[in-house]
Amino acid sequence: MRSSVVVFMGALPQHCDIAVTEVDAVQSSAVQTLENGINKLSVVMLREVLLSASSLLVGNVKAHASRYGLFGFYSIGTLTLVGGSSLYTRYCSFDGYTHLFHVAMLSVRNHSVFALLNNTMSSGTSFLLQYQDFSVLDHSVLRVVGNSGSVCYAIFADDSWTVQESSWLDWRDNDVGLGAMLYDTEFALVSIDSSSVLTLTGCKMGLTGLSEPLLLRTETGYRFVAGCLTLAGRKVTTAAELELNGITNVTTVAACGECTKDGDCFAPLTTAIKDCKCQCAAGGHGDVCVPAPVPAGPPPPRCHRTPAATAAGW
Repeated sequence: MRSSVVVFMGALPQHCDIAVTEVDAVQSSAVQTLENGINKLSVVMLREVLLSASSLLVGNVKAHASRYGLFGFYSIGTLTLVGGSSLYTRYCSFDGYTHLFHVAMLSVRNHSVFALLNNTMSSGTSFLLQYQDFSVLDHSVLRVVGNSGSVCYAIFADDSWTVQESSWLDWRDNDVGLGAMLYDTEFALVSIDSSSVLTLTGCKMGLTGLSEPLLLRTETGYRFVAGCLTLAGRKVTTAAELELNGITNVTTVAACGECTKDGDCFAPLTTAIKDCKCQCAAGGHGDVCVPAPVPAGPPPPRCHRTPAATAAGW
């Protein structure tokens, strides 16, 4: 192919559900971006995309790249989700790609959801690459859950993240083999306010990748739920073990096999959790009660189904 399978530019229609599913792609050549002449190749390209009260689903995509340096999804400029919007990438398989999702700047706010769920990569650098500003604000959610592959990092973040106003970062059940959960930027990554939550549980990795504390700034009342991690084949289950691996300022140490409202659900829209199932209040959607409707789409391929799919809400 000489271009991305799909290109989205600018503001997408409001109150629409857009889906790209069941795509098989073999890619070997690049598309030239007009603004700088740089050749990039991706399955989906987004350029200054704004989603407002709409959803974009990319699911069940199977892609093979025959040259190095390609991205599964490439977002140029700022990717903005507002007004109860959602962008889901789930059950996709990438062979030969450098990054699953490359995004320069991301703004998720006003009851919106960005989610990478249960995708696989045969090899590569990361599931999610971020170069500049990331913000998750006003009852919004960013999920990187249930992804697996022999990648260097689950999340390659080159700048800090801001999580405020009852928002949630959900990083659970990712498996990077011998890779690291996070790219070592040599500075703390997450600034979190008193009403927001970060979950880091159930992941398998060779190392955390942290040489500095994960949390940059905190306010009294924040929640950081971490635990039940596997590092180089060894379970890390206590606060002391987490600290030895650079995971500090944890407010709740999660035990394996146990679930909590704060750690496993979007707490503001969850009334209770029973048998590890979130009970949603009005306005909560899906298995973890996220604030925006979950896009409908095809089920996962049978061979792709993993236990992590349960944590991802599918």
